Amino acid sequence: MRSAYRFPPKIHPASSILITTMTIPPPPGHPHQPVTEVASRERVKTRFDVESVRRRDVRRLRQYGPPPGVSFPAKHGRASDPRYPSPSSFRFGVGFAIDLLLHLAAAVGTLGALAGLPNVPFWYPLLGGVGAYVALSIINRIFVQWAFQATVGKALVGLCMIRDDTGGRPTLWSLTKLWLFGLFGTIVNVLTSW
Repeated sequence: MRSAYRFPPKIHPASSILITTMTIPPPPGHPHQPVTEVASRERVKTRFDVESVRRRDVRRLRQYGPPPGVSFPAKHGRASDPRYPSPSSFRFGVGFAIDLLLHLAAAVGTLGALAGLPNVPFWYPLLGGVGAYVALSIINRIFVQWAFQATVGKALVGLCMIRDDTGGRPTLWSLTKLWLFGLFGTIVNVLTSW
């Protein structure tokens, strides 16, 4: 059994006298008992996913509230959720294709602009094209989507992204994680297909 008493021996620097200190914790309920922080002050970390829904469903939900007399699932934006009745899977595919074409156009434009410069090594345009693709992808899929709840492609087809726990705006970190998972998934797909 471990004791609450500690006797760390110390030797005084000016002499050879051994000094012992004893730390005794105060009994429970004593006024000098350290108080633990209130749990509500701690930041509660919740896990949530990001869902793609029709913007008009979100607008209708904010204007008129949820449909009366219907039981709601715990998560927002799933296929069986009556708060978001409009189908969005086809629109999501079209929005993704628009975003992909936008990113590729930036990459090809940068590659062409750098390839036309004199005395440039052949790998500079390739590196510039990949850099332009990644930079525009980060700007569009993280920052634009965080500011407007939709990328350019999703906005053109009428979709927006919501948190599935609250139905609100996704956080910057959740969109960053989503982009990183997409990047690593693409790398794994390319490497395993060869």
